[in-house]
Amino acid sequence: MEEKTYLDHLIEFTWNYGPKFLAALVLFFGGLWVIKRLTRGFDVFLRRRKVDESLRPFFTSLADTGMKVILIFMVANTVGIETTSFIAIFSAIAFSVGLALQGSLGNFASGVLILLFKPYRVGDLLTVNGMTGNVTEIQIFNTILINDHGKKIIIPNGKMTEGPIENIEMDVPVQVEVAILLDGDSDMKAVRAAADAAAERCPWRLADRETEVVITGLSRDDVKAEISWWTMGEHYIKTADFMHEALKEEFSERGIRIAKERRKENV
Repeated sequence: MEEKTYLDHLIEFTWNYGPKFLAALVLFFGGLWVIKRLTRGFDVFLRRRKVDESLRPFFTSLADTGMKVILIFMVANTVGIETTSFIAIFSAIAFSVGLALQGSLGNFASGVLILLFKPYRVGDLLTVNGMTGNVTEIQIFNTILINDHGKKIIIPNGKMTEGPIENIEMDVPVQVEVAILLDGDSDMKAVRAAADAAAERCPWRLADRETEVVITGLSRDDVKAEISWWTMGEHYIKTADFMHEALKEEFSERGIRIAKERRKENV
């Protein structure tokens, strides 16, 4: 009698849950097959949309993981397991992890936005929070700059998106400016001639753009002038360095004097 009871229970269990387990197995393996092909199709779609190579694997993996999580919940529901408690536990864990990694997640989200919308690219010259350097790498969490002294500057991507950035693109014409304080009796024709002569010597100046000399300030003793010429973004720093040296030499040859700095003194 006892053996018959166990057998009856086994038959009843198989009759009640066997079809559910069979359906769950079919759903699981069939779902994996579908997810694999959907993931491949999504990856092809991202390639055709020319999504950044740094983001494409992340988006593909995120879509694959998300579909597999949904599949697991569907399989559990098919077997008859209540998924409400699992969803609540998963939500609580995700909330706790989100609070613990709030800063990192902010940098991550900013990194995704930067890679998607490309406000700057590798090679561009950026000035951020008073720090200047060429972009050498754009990571998910940080942007890496190298300044003209070879020092590496690591800036969290959250900082890159929360404030203004001065971006000098490497393949775009840009104007290099130098502000100079001259003696009040300086001959402005001689100043313009000196600026033109210095510009002619610069190997990175754009020859089709004129040199500009603009008076931006006057006082009893001084004249403030801004001198500028055009170059490509990738030559900005070299052009600026050359500009200071060349102007100093041309001014010396023409007797143009740079005004001495005057400090206000409290009596």
